[in-house]
Amino acid sequence: MNFDFLSGIHVLSTGVLGFAVPFLFVLTLVVFFHELGHFLVARWCGVKILVFSIGFGRELFGFTDRHATRWKVAAIPLGGYVKFFGDDNAASVPDQAAIARMTEEERRYSFIHQPVGRRAAIVVAGPLANFVLAVAIFAGLFMIMGKPSTSPRVDEVQPGSAAAAAGFKPGDLVLKIDGRAIDSFSDMQRIVSVSAGETLVFDVDRGGTQVTLKATPVLDESTDRFGNVRRQGLLGIRRLVGPRIEEIQPGSPADAAGFKPGDIVLSINGHAIENVADMQRIVNASVGETLAFEVNRDGARVPLKATPVLEETRDKSGNVHREAILGVVRTSNSGDRQLQPVAPLRAVELAMQETWFIVERTMVYLGGVVSLRESPKELGGPIRIAQLSGQVASDGFPSLIGWVALISVSIGLLNLFPIPLLDGGHLLFYAIEAVRGRPLSEHAQEVGFRIGLAIVAMLMIVATYNDFCHLRIFGIFSRFVGCEL
Repeated sequence: MNFDFLSGIHVLSTGVLGFAVPFLFVLTLVVFFHELGHFLVARWCGVKILVFSIGFGRELFGFTDRHATRWKVAAIPLGGYVKFFGDDNAASVPDQAAIARMTEEERRYSFIHQPVGRRAAIVVAGPLANFVLAVAIFAGLFMIMGKPSTSPRVDEVQPGSAAAAAGFKPGDLVLKIDGRAIDSFSDMQRIVSVSAGETLVFDVDRGGTQVTLKATPVLDESTDRFGNVRRQGLLGIRRLVGPRIEEIQPGSPADAAGFKPGDIVLSINGHAIENVADMQRIVNASVGETLAFEVNRDGARVPLKATPVLEETRDKSGNVHREAILGVVRTSNSGDRQLQPVAPLRAVELAMQETWFIVERTMVYLGGVVSLRESPKELGGPIRIAQLSGQVASDGFPSLIGWVALISVSIGLLNLFPIPLLDGGHLLFYAIEAVRGRPLSEHAQEVGFRIGLAIVAMLMIVATYNDFCHLRIFGIFSRFVGCEL
């Protein structure tokens, strides 16, 4: 008997709350700020607002404010809308019959009768609010948590990799990529990860001499701890963590074992060593025991054996202290990863850079999909967002709020696409109206909205198909949607 169906239902039922709550939090926050952008500018322009809705369909609860605007939460939490006076539906399609019956007074506060500049401002305010939300979140995270910083130095070059072919060497310090300054190893990782197949120009410092290298990251597929397949560019260089030896005491066990300044301790007796404290703890407990060290020396892995000796010292009070001595005088954490405090103005600057990076890479990816250089399989819809929201939430609130910022940028950017039904489609119509001096005919707008509906429906079908392919309950869906497993 095949139990795929039952096991799939179990995974779905046990995980639904873990996905649903973070998903509703993320989507509600993003949608609320998007619609709030429309609402605030419309109110400022004197437009009457009938409904402010989070979600679609039947109203669950709500209230009416003193301006006669109905604020409500609806049953289907997959978006939201602001309905203006004179609109026929949530997509701001004009109600021609209602418009024909309007008095002169009513025309003053109907959306459709506002000057084209005001209408454009009201429409663009939604996506703009999404970008502002993202910048505010990123800036807040930078100010509260600091900016992770690890110097972009190359500790190890993987043989046969793109980096090896380009001529990278251990000790190289990356200064720029395609003219963009690189402040940390994470900056470099971020650019490389989204640049598979693209030739990047690296400016590196090699022992005080600036060298220019060209490398093309290869596409690498890996599976994260949640089972998600991640496709990203891989260069083939590593930034090692672990104690970096700065000085060796002559005649010590470390000197006899062959340690050299610059060695990075990777493991002791097969146990990975991530920092100086890890190394000290093992050495202190191993007097007289021969320890097997693996160190990185100029990109090569070297095995060494050393036996810590017991040393006795007296302090000023005459107390005797016994400790294990290896003979490493100075060490530092090679990864030198730290969180740099960020001032408010600098935080806003970094947040804007982060937001722009997301926009830029999204446009590059979509351009690749259109030109058939990229696979559309990475396009995701509500199910995928829900799944990832639950996974990100398991890493803590800072990760979840950062995910909100990323989704907010994506929603803002998507709504600016010149597709009728989306904000960008309305802006396209207003641009044409501004050039012609009069709006498009009712028939032309209706055709445009139908085309827009078809495009949006097609995107939703593709995204939903991809969502099912990403779900880890393939026992139910794979035979129906034909996903590659």
